Parts: sequence; structure tokens; C-alpha cells
Amino acid sequence: MNNMLELHEARQYLERQKADTYSGILNFLSDDISPEKMRKIAKLSAFVCAPKHQPTVKEKINFIYINVVLSCFKLASPHIRLYQNLILLLGQVLHEQISLSENLPLRFIAVVLLWPQQHCPEMVLSKSLGMHISQMRTSYHMVMKKVYNGKRPIVHFILGKKQGYERLVHLGEIKRCIGAGQEDFTLMWENGQIWKQKKVEELLCRVTGQVKNKLILADTCIPGLKLEITPVFQSQLSGHALESQVSFFIGFSIKGPVALDIK
Repeated sequence: MNNMLELHEARQYLERQKADTYSGILNFLSDDISPEKMRKIAKLSAFVCAPKHQPTVKEKINFIYINVVLSCFKLASPHIRLYQNLILLLGQVLHEQISLSENLPLRFIAVVLLWPQQHCPEMVLSKSLGMHISQMRTSYHMVMKKVYNGKRPIVHFILGKKQGYERLVHLGEIKRCIGAGQEDFTLMWENGQIWKQKKVEELLCRVTGQVKNKLILADTCIPGLKLEITPVFQSQLSGHALESQVSFFIGFSIKGPVALDIK
């Protein structure tokens, strides 16, 4: 088949599957998409993003999202780019000219992937996380505020204890972990019972930080680097004095990283 035609058809397929936007790709986490379809999407996205096809910045960002989401379905898939290679691609994209429309999705996935972890090559890139968080929040208020209209943004991933892709725990994994249906899960999320489940505690990474007004400065493994986290529920800060030490789980939302189950 003519290469240009094949490229055109690949792009059309990704568009039909809503894999041409970061939000559409993130929705796969809750849409029960089949692993087979997800693998096909990953394969075609890799084809589109081959250097000889001169992919756009948006296509490269989508490719990063697709790899992250595919890893949640099937870590052993041959279509998943090695985690370190994905970080390298992310670093390259961060140095490209970024349009306003691509700024929010890029900053979000940068914060998700570059959150500091010990002995990892992305630690150099992680030093810019404060800037990415700030730009993400600014972009969110410019682009998404009217969409959410006062609602709390969805937490797509929570920081886990493992390394690489496996440290990104999505909500579906937590549901399976405790065997909860959507209704029970929502109730347990709202009343905080979800964090008291032993299996959930074993899965997630509890982080420490200091209270700073309505925010928390999260400690990281990089000396001197503390990152601003917003509590999901401001009420959880009541009773904690300014600069007091707290611990919490970190959730990643499109509005910025959030603190869950503050103690």
C-alpha cells in the first residue's frame, strides 16, 4: 500500500477511536476498551509517529498518552515503548514549540511521568516540575475551567510504590484491588474508606509534606525540591497547623497534583 495512504488511514482510524486527543485516550481507562483494540491503537500511533512521517507535536503527545494507558492494560505488550525511551521522547517534546492547545496535555503528562523517583534518569527533567505544575494550573484555568464548572477534576492516576509505568496506579486498578463496583467505589472515595483498605495502602506510595496555607509542599527525593499539592478536600487540612508535617497519597488530575487522605 502506498505509504501516504497508509499514514492517512492510520490517522483516520485513531480519530475514529477518539485516540487523537489526550482526553479521548484517558477515557480508555474507564471505557472498558478491549486490549486488542488498545494494542492496535498503540501500533498505529507508533507508525504515525515514526520520524520519517514528521509527526506533529500533538501526535507525539498522544503517543506518550497511548503508551501510558496501554501499560495499564498490558505491561508486557510489544507495542509499549520502554519507559526510559518514553521519558526521552517527552524530554524532546518539552523542548519543541508548544501551542496553547497542547500546553495543558503536555504539562499534565510531564508531571505524571516526571514525578521524582530514586535512581532514575528522568531526575534531571524532574527539577522543572514546579514550572510544569504552575503552567498546567494556568492552562487549566484558561482552557478547562468552564468545562468543569466548579466540579473537581478527575484523578486519573495515583502515585504507587513501584517503578516505571507500574507506579502509575489508575482507579480501575484500585477498584479491582478491593473488588468494588462503581457505586460502592464512589461512596468509599467520598467518605475516605477507600484509603483504609489494606490492599490499597500496600499499592500506593504515601508521601510527606508541610502545610502551607491552603496547599501542601510535598517532599521529594530530590534535595531541595518541594512541590505544591492541592488537597482534594480542604477540610482535611483543618486541625493541621501552618508548616506542620502531614502525609498523604498523590493523585494526578488535569488541574494539578492533589493530596488524598491527608493525615
